[in-house]
Amino acid sequence: MPTIVISDSSTTLSVDQTHFTLRSNGRKIGRIPPGIIDQVVVFHGVDVARSALSRLGSMGIPVTFLDRESRVESRLVPAWKFNALPRLGQAKAFFDPSQRLLLARRFVHAKLCNAAAILQQHAGNHPETNLGSIASQIRQFAASLPNAMTIAEIMGIEGIAGKQYFSGLSRMIRVEWTEFRGRNRQPPLDPVNAVLSYAYAVLAHQLMAYLESVGLDPYIGFLHSIELRRPVLALDMMEPFRPVLGDRLMLRLLNLGTLRQEHFEESRGSGHGIFINYPGRMALLQVFAEWSQSCDEALGEGFHAPGYWLLKEAERFEKLARHHTLEQFVPYYLQPRDAEQCPK
Repeated sequence: MPTIVISDSSTTLSVDQTHFTLRSNGRKIGRIPPGIIDQVVVFHGVDVARSALSRLGSMGIPVTFLDRESRVESRLVPAWKFNALPRLGQAKAFFDPSQRLLLARRFVHAKLCNAAAILQQHAGNHPETNLGSIASQIRQFAASLPNAMTIAEIMGIEGIAGKQYFSGLSRMIRVEWTEFRGRNRQPPLDPVNAVLSYAYAVLAHQLMAYLESVGLDPYIGFLHSIELRRPVLALDMMEPFRPVLGDRLMLRLLNLGTLRQEHFEESRGSGHGIFINYPGRMALLQVFAEWSQSCDEALGEGFHAPGYWLLKEAERFEKLARHHTLEQFVPYYLQPRDAEQCPK
């Protein structure tokens, strides 16, 4: 089901007996049947009627409000309608050092294997590069994860392998007006990193909505450190999807010319980073929403659509947490043979 994005500040969202109604400057411009909505993203300045918020809440549909810079300002989520068992299962696994370490290893192992698989998929399109060799090095780092005895060691392996991966990813970017010399953020210093940061944020908030919708607590995670207002479980579960969804989305947006040089601006004040302007953000969200609901054969056999798969991942995790068997959770792997090497 799709994400509804409402961006025009002259727009209001209300509800009648059967449908949600969009109006612009008081004139009706569209009606949305409630059965097709998965979540609603509201840009700054858009008005949402109290009755519409109530209907969305009763249907279990979260609403995300963005500020002037298109950052998440607040989220309205339905009250949990499930029992406490999934969250108790999360807490039990978190306070078990061996189980927490196992899940942390698995999230990173899946991420590194998927990163290597992405490089291998594109090696034939870039014969002048050594993507295959870089992929092999990343798999060696993934193979060393079972020996990591602390979260810090796991993160260290991920960091070293990540530098190798991004060096390969840089050779897959076919635009002449920007350079990509590795990952940087807070703030991003080039257009590629600006796209990656924004794409990862979109993925994280979509996963957060799915986790909340199935009754999980997105703030109890295993790999990332717990901090105030940081949805660490969403970040954990996003790790295997960063290469296959976030990075491939960046390549699609830049290499196909959806995002161009005029879509990026330098931020003012402290930091002096690069950000995507409003037209660029709208183009990114439109492509992501369409892609999220479409089938993508490159994502593996049986992969229906990115949005569908993220929801199913949350549902699988919830079922195991509810039964206190999270040690059985295996993250998404682009290539099934890699899942066979998942840390035990």
